[in-house]
Amino acid sequence: MPEVVEVSRHQFSIAYTGDERGADHSISVEALAPALLAFGKLLREANSELNGPKAKANVYVVSDFEHKCFNINFDLALGFYEQVKSLVQTTEIKDAKEILEWIGILSAPVVIPLSFLGYLRWKKGRKTTQVVQLTDKSQLGNVVVSVEGDGNSVTINQNVYNLSQNANALKATRDAFLPIGQDGFDKVEVRQGESVVATIEPSEVEDIVASCTTALAETKEKKPEVDTTTAWLSVYSPVYDEKAENWRFRLGTEVIYADISETSISHDALERGGALTDDTYQVRLEITVGVDEKGNRTKPHYRVLEVIKFFPASPRMRQQSLLPTPPVESGNDEPSA
Repeated sequence: MPEVVEVSRHQFSIAYTGDERGADHSISVEALAPALLAFGKLLREANSELNGPKAKANVYVVSDFEHKCFNINFDLALGFYEQVKSLVQTTEIKDAKEILEWIGILSAPVVIPLSFLGYLRWKKGRKTTQVVQLTDKSQLGNVVVSVEGDGNSVTINQNVYNLSQNANALKATRDAFLPIGQDGFDKVEVRQGESVVATIEPSEVEDIVASCTTALAETKEKKPEVDTTTAWLSVYSPVYDEKAENWRFRLGTEVIYADISETSISHDALERGGALTDDTYQVRLEITVGVDEKGNRTKPHYRVLEVIKFFPASPRMRQQSLLPTPPVESGNDEPSA
């Protein structure tokens, strides 16, 4: 696999807050967990749209508790494959700060007519009626989007429009606002250090969420949904073939096939004498769900990206797996005289 080199990092904070929060600085796990995952997915999707599908983005988070709000410190780290850097001019690569500007988490420079979140705010859930690409040299890379109503059109960059058609980015954006409306949280603040650099008010949250919902209904994109998670995989049946790329595992109560070709699982197992039932791996697991021509979700495809830790089966289970199966005796056999 080509080497991934870190290019840039940028830190920012998101604070879920509200005037009625008082001194309470807690938040429910049910509200926070999907919002955290959503921010990570949105940043990765934006990086993929702007820098290409092989561009790598890692999102780190450290929670911070403050009076009347729940503040989350994010650290966006970007990296690119060396082979991509050799094909793309450095000036064309968007760094971490620029990715946040294109999304609209940070204030955008004048070269960006309207950010992704700014466009969703402007759209207010209205349906798109027309999209016209501007081919004039001075407007290269921009499109004019018209929505329902007289004279309702806006010029945005092609990158912003592409992101607004990305179903994964739209779902992530909507989920990022899940805490709003619960437990007194009614707005979102973007912070850098001690300063509040932007506030998304309750009405703006409603506009953004409505636009995501409308766009999801409009989009015909068939891009698969790819999630990466930490998971436990237990070997379902013994494997002794080092060339086998797909192994059968238990994932919770479900039995799955997972692609292990990018790991040393097979080699390491044979070094131990084979993989045995209930050998367990803690892994970084990529789960891809595609969409067929009719728009229906396909069965998940599982790929192990990294083995974090290996836990061998218990000695009793390993002994049972290694012992030969005894012959079955006939019930009609009689002892010899």
